[in-house]
Amino acid sequence: MNYVFERIAIVGVGLIGGSLALGWKKALVASEVIGIDVNEQSLSLALSLGAIDRGYTSIDQAMQTPLDVIVLATHVNLSIELLKKIASLSPTPGLIITDVSGTKELIQTTASQVLPASVHFIGGHPMAGSHRSGIEAATGSLFENAVYVLTSNVQNRAAAYLASEQKLQAAVERLGAHVLWLDASVHDQVVAAISHIPHIVAAQLVDLVADLSVDNPYYARLAAGGFRDVTRIASGNPELWRDIVRTNQGPLRQLLLSWQKRTDSFLNWIDQNDDQAITDFFARARDFREMLPQKTTGAVRQYFELTVHVPDEPGVIGRVATLLGEASINLRNIAILENREGENAPLLLAFATQVDWEQGTQLLEENGYAIFIKE
Repeated sequence: MNYVFERIAIVGVGLIGGSLALGWKKALVASEVIGIDVNEQSLSLALSLGAIDRGYTSIDQAMQTPLDVIVLATHVNLSIELLKKIASLSPTPGLIITDVSGTKELIQTTASQVLPASVHFIGGHPMAGSHRSGIEAATGSLFENAVYVLTSNVQNRAAAYLASEQKLQAAVERLGAHVLWLDASVHDQVVAAISHIPHIVAAQLVDLVADLSVDNPYYARLAAGGFRDVTRIASGNPELWRDIVRTNQGPLRQLLLSWQKRTDSFLNWIDQNDDQAITDFFARARDFREMLPQKTTGAVRQYFELTVHVPDEPGVIGRVATLLGEASINLRNIAILENREGENAPLLLAFATQVDWEQGTQLLEENGYAIFIKE
């Protein structure tokens, strides 16, 4: 077998860790994949799914066997603590350690401080995810066509380290992902703007409407359609986002101050009845958004969605789902849009991948359904 590595250990067999395990097993990246998780039930399920070959509840147990790679698929603060733990266990020279955290500079700096030079830390951030969590939601195709950021340790450019970079890149590319090498600080600045700030803004908007709905139930009743779409990402894990804010404070602070200034400007336009400034603002936003690439996976999870016009009658949802299922087209979600703000049809379908989305669109149209594509 043409394996990239002999043995990989993944700490945290949830959605990301489990998907890495499944993808690497399928792509024959390693002869053995070991799972490490404090949750024994998650380990048992990962074993039953064929995601891992062995499971342990501690990094100490796993490191009794020689390892080529350790993947820290945990929250960034826990990953930083695990780096310190690994350093205390006399890691084998040449060991590659990578992570999947949404912030990179702090963990990379920590790795440089605590790990011996013979251990190669290479930061990682797969730009993929799901509204579901846990090993139950893991899939080996999660990273297909997704951007997978890797960051180098600029202080360690020895030949052995460069060879480790090449091998890890090869392993990631076997997942069907597109590797992008970035400086850690550049990564944190960019994702602060395109991922972290959107989550904060969405959560603030939901929090505002939640407060308003206390005295007026119509806010919650009418909060559908566009509101649910624009605030979808506010459903993220609170502890995960707490850690992201803690470890990316500098870029976030700068961007939030800029956001404050832009909000003040908008308020001034309202006060001054400056219709031209308001029009120009919306035009700039529209023009930039329309030039962005479509149907690609970036820092914010892409949902491949469409709405379908169907008659209001019993069994229609089952017929649509059966039609797609018989064609082996994977639906991620299906919903009835009772309040169709900005929508053209009452049935919302969300697909797992772009391929499923394209095949589903074609199949439904061939069977006479009116399709409306969500931009």
